[in-house]
Amino acid sequence: MGTIRKSIASGISLIVAGVVLVVPSAVAEEPPAACGGLVGQLSSTLKGVVDGVVAEPPEGKAVSEALGDSLGLLTAMQGAKCLPVPPVSAPAAGSPAAEPFLGPELCPSHAMASFAGVYSVLSKVVPGAVPPDLGKLKNEVTGVLKTVKDLLANCGLPEPEGGLPTVPAPGSPSPTSTTTPSPTTTSARPT
Repeated sequence: MGTIRKSIASGISLIVAGVVLVVPSAVAEEPPAACGGLVGQLSSTLKGVVDGVVAEPPEGKAVSEALGDSLGLLTAMQGAKCLPVPPVSAPAAGSPAAEPFLGPELCPSHAMASFAGVYSVLSKVVPGAVPPDLGKLKNEVTGVLKTVKDLLANCGLPEPEGGLPTVPAPGSPSPTSTTTPSPTTTSARPT
């Protein structure tokens, strides 16, 4: 009986030692230096989305172009290893297997949610799309901005200088609007 207990204890010790040896290699590393610049560019393109959505009238072409640029930057962030690439069952023929993403646990889901949110808004503003309800579109853009904010926090990426843009509340002046005096009508007065 004593030999069996020693064997089990030795086996458990080896398993625990193996886990301890494996865990440090799975610890997230600092994001590459390029990530800060890419985050800043993403923030700028998202500001373009907000500016286009709140303009009077909304600028669909500007919004769709800014959203396309946002998708390009999210993809560039994957290429720079700031964000994970989606999991695939097998690599393409002749290409090496993708390295597993060694980052925070919630990062992959937030990365995919950011792509999904941008694609969702883009599908509503591309040329040929049915004109969206402006209130719902603003709410959806607000949701995308929140998802990107969560992405930055959960992927260990730096927040851009000045933070991410926000969609102004209804009734507040838009960031791109300028106040112009309204035309006044003059009435003829007897002299």
